[in-house]
Amino acid sequence: MATKLDMMTKYTEQLKDLGVTADATLLEWVTDRVGPANYDTDGQLVAASQPAELERVFTGFVGDELAETDKEKGMAEIAAVMEQMKDVNRKYRGVVYYLLAKKYGK
Repeated sequence: MATKLDMMTKYTEQLKDLGVTADATLLEWVTDRVGPANYDTDGQLVAASQPAELERVFTGFVGDELAETDKEKGMAEIAAVMEQMKDVNRKYRGVVYYLLAKKYGK
């Protein structure tokens, strides 16, 4: 089973591939918010083509953790992150959350 450090390393590598330098403190905070999904093969990835999955990203992270109350704005930010990651086949949840947290000034 992967450890938190293993997942943070994977997230850092994917962020680097996207041209983003990871802030270790923010990355640790995001990794904690991903929670048990970090260690679930299916849960650690975001299925960008599934509207219900993007809705879960809004409800579980953007709405809850980032306190966005405007669903339309939140979904637009999620769409922008999906566009930024369009060339990434396996979108790690931690990376998606990290990019969203940066957009919200965390």
